[in-house]
Amino acid sequence: MNNILSARGINWARKALSSEKKLDEVLALPFEELVRFELRMIVAQIGSLNQSIRELDKRLADEGSKLEGHKNLTSIKAIGMITSAILLSVIGDVNDFPDEHRLAIYFGIVPRVSNSNQTEGSGRIHKLGASWDALLWCSRR
Repeated sequence: MNNILSARGINWARKALSSEKKLDEVLALPFEELVRFELRMIVAQIGSLNQSIRELDKRLADEGSKLEGHKNLTSIKAIGMITSAILLSVIGDVNDFPDEHRLAIYFGIVPRVSNSNQTEGSGRIHKLGASWDALLWCSRR
């Protein structure tokens, strides 16, 4: 959709085009009928995807709230219902990890460490843990 609009001199941020209000504005623009048809199809697809995402978010929040540890996780600032559900479903049984350090390694949220003969330093968090595909696979075990 962004390409159709920018080819006609309309340059809106892609993020703006995810709001219902902007999508309605797009449909109200005076384009030739074939372009209007294409835009209606794209807007309908975006609407359908947005509805599916809302349903998925609701289902994740509902099911996640039933998982052990959900209340503890959501008490942490910046961890909401959906993030908690995803984390808990990926972790599985927390007792499978001997300690919290191993759990952090599994997720890849440990700081980068650089050592030499006489110095030791740590840097930003890096991803050395399981890949997302591996996390998803492990969560299904």
